[in-house]
Parts: sequence; C-alpha cells; structure tokens
Amino acid sequence: MPEKLGICVAGNGNLRHVIGLTRAAKAAGKGVEIFFTGEGVLLTQDSRFSELIGAGRVTVCEVSYIANGLRGKPVEGLVDKDFVTQGRNAEMLEGCDRYVIL
Repeated sequence: MPEKLGICVAGNGNLRHVIGLTRAAKAAGKGVEIFFTGEGVLLTQDSRFSELIGAGRVTVCEVSYIANGLRGKPVEGLVDKDFVTQGRNAEMLEGCDRYVIL
C-alpha cells in the first residue's frame, strides 16, 4: 500500500497549492486524500477544482458547504457520498502518513 498524503483545505485562497501538492504526491507514487472544510469549501466552485477529481479521494464537509451558502449547488465530479462530516477528517488524519493543513 503506497504512502498517503492527507490535505485538509480550510482556507479559500489555496487551490493552486492544493493542486500542486496533489500533482507532486501523485508523481512520487503517493496516495492523496483531500478534505475541504470551513471556507475551503468555496473552492469547489472554482473551475480548477475539477483538476483534483480522479487524482485522489476528495471529500467536502457538508456542514461547511451549507454554512457557506452553497446548499444545492452541484460540484462537478462529486456525488452525495463525497459530502461528509468532520469524522472523515479524523479518519483521514489517522490513515495518512503525512498531513497538511492549508
């Protein structure tokens, strides 16, 4: 099983870094898990967000999504099961070899 990088995205100005880290980890043969929370969920509406789909496991905090006024707005590439609780963040933290918060 390859090493995994966990990326918790809590800010809304870091998508370029998230994409870069994800690409670098994949190029190095690492698995990637990304969890969007807080204002980070706003990045799901950026056209570049789709670059993360298929690059690793991508999940979004449903409570943060609703709290940031995005209820009902679709996210290309994500399905209902990808909208999760903070429990998923805890699972990711436990299951990853490295963990970064942006």
